[in-house]
Amino acid sequence: MKALLFSGGIDSTAIAAWQRPDILVTVDYGQAPAGGELRAATAIAERLGLRHQVIRIDCRQLGQGHLAGREASPLGAAPEWWPYRNQWLVTVCAMRFVSEGLRDVLIGTVAGDEVHRDGRPAFVDALDMLLSLQEGGVRLRAPAIGLRSEDLLERAPGVAGLLPWTFSCHVADQACGQCRGCAKHRMVLGNARRSAN
Repeated sequence: MKALLFSGGIDSTAIAAWQRPDILVTVDYGQAPAGGELRAATAIAERLGLRHQVIRIDCRQLGQGHLAGREASPLGAAPEWWPYRNQWLVTVCAMRFVSEGLRDVLIGTVAGDEVHRDGRPAFVDALDMLLSLQEGGVRLRAPAIGLRSEDLLERAPGVAGLLPWTFSCHVADQACGQCRGCAKHRMVLGNARRSAN
């Protein structure tokens, strides 16, 4: 079984269309944009015809940065940084599905995510090693880690029709249009439109 951590953003949507995992997993951990992520993820999963499960665990009191609705932390390289978030999300997904035969957890890390340490190959390799040492031998995969978002879109069949449903805001459950997530969303969609013409 392959599970994709699925936010309903451009990158995870393209990976879902490209890799066709057995299940899409959206985690509502108390992040400010959870409502928008859940709406997008549900709509896209339905259109792809893929199984989708939402896991809800309120971790707001542990969060920092824009994703938590707080001021940016001086520890983070970007304002949306939430300590140990991706490490925790991968662990939660593995915990939930290991008893169902989970073999791989897929994440939507792409080239350019290196601003966060957990978007770098060394982090993915280390977490993959850690997971593989535990019972179940689950592996972590980042199939697009060497691709820019625009390159990823080219590998994903039928993704163009899904892009209007994607959601990438870091600060609210409706796109704010100002945060780094919204700026990237706007840029990638603009580049995709230009390359289609």
